[in-house]
Amino acid sequence: MKKRMPLFLVLLAALFVVVIFLFKQSSRPDSYSEVLTINGEPVVLGEFEMVLKDRVAEVYGYFHETYGVEDRAEFWTTSFNGEIPIEMAKKKTLEKLKIIKTEQLLAKQYGLTGDVSYRSFKEKLAEENESRAEAVKKGQPVFGPREYSEIAYFNHTHDKIKRLLLDYVANHEARAASEALYAKYEYMRKKGELKKPDRIRTQVVELAFGSEDGSSFLTRSAAMETMNGIRSGLAGGKDASEVVRQLAVNVSMKERIFDESTYAVDSSEEEEKVFAAVRKLKPGEVSERFETVGSVFVLQCTDRTPGGDLGFEDVQDRLKWKYAEEQLEKKVIETAENAHLVIHPKVYDEIAVR
Repeated sequence: MKKRMPLFLVLLAALFVVVIFLFKQSSRPDSYSEVLTINGEPVVLGEFEMVLKDRVAEVYGYFHETYGVEDRAEFWTTSFNGEIPIEMAKKKTLEKLKIIKTEQLLAKQYGLTGDVSYRSFKEKLAEENESRAEAVKKGQPVFGPREYSEIAYFNHTHDKIKRLLLDYVANHEARAASEALYAKYEYMRKKGELKKPDRIRTQVVELAFGSEDGSSFLTRSAAMETMNGIRSGLAGGKDASEVVRQLAVNVSMKERIFDESTYAVDSSEEEEKVFAAVRKLKPGEVSERFETVGSVFVLQCTDRTPGGDLGFEDVQDRLKWKYAEEQLEKKVIETAENAHLVIHPKVYDEIAVR
């Protein structure tokens, strides 16, 4: 008769298996395991992998274009002329994280944000998605995605931080830099970057075509063909009234002036196309043909007066933001380049593209 193993030995063996399993589980780094610190600010595994995923396509594209390789199981750990995809992806991730952490730390330094840890970010992401799901359930409007992915929400929140930083620098550091702003103004003025729009006087020649009430007898195609003839005559140096008389058509002719005030107003996409065409015209030149609802028209430049330079007061606010943008970028890049990194190899070395 086969002897049974005593119960206590069975329990002991089972306990041993559980302990070994738990030990192995606890030895695996979780999402909040610290991978490195950047100027003392920790970067955890989940955060690193999130940014790493955003570099994958770029790195794969480089190796595909440079070496003609395709993605496969061993691709990320294979050396191609000394270049290893996973190592390049990690390096690019580190460079990106240095910029991100520098911007986050600056925002904390200026009192613009609080906790910038990955754990805090994940909690806010969960709250945001829960809020959106609740709004959808109640039939309330939801602006943006119904549910944020991790990287999309990170980019959304980090863009807010960057806007706050730019606003802070513009309204604190740039405001005090009047001499630097004026020097910037002179530099841009001499380069011709601060010109007022020219004052352009034009003659608009418009031809209507068939409408539902029968008020126009020209078909659209006939109107287009006739306008081609008008345009050719104007481009050839003929007077508009002479061209119209020769073609024996009933057109509308009116003057329209484009100047600084014209470009300042909000306008439709079609109007923007007209403005763009007019800006290129010299006296005597004719624009391309434009179509509106029920009519077609061209514009001929009759006079053009240079707009001159914008005054410092006209562009001071614009220069303030440009200066702030340049100063902030310079500060972030310099700080990131000189950042103090402490990498924990035990976690860092195990990171792979999944």
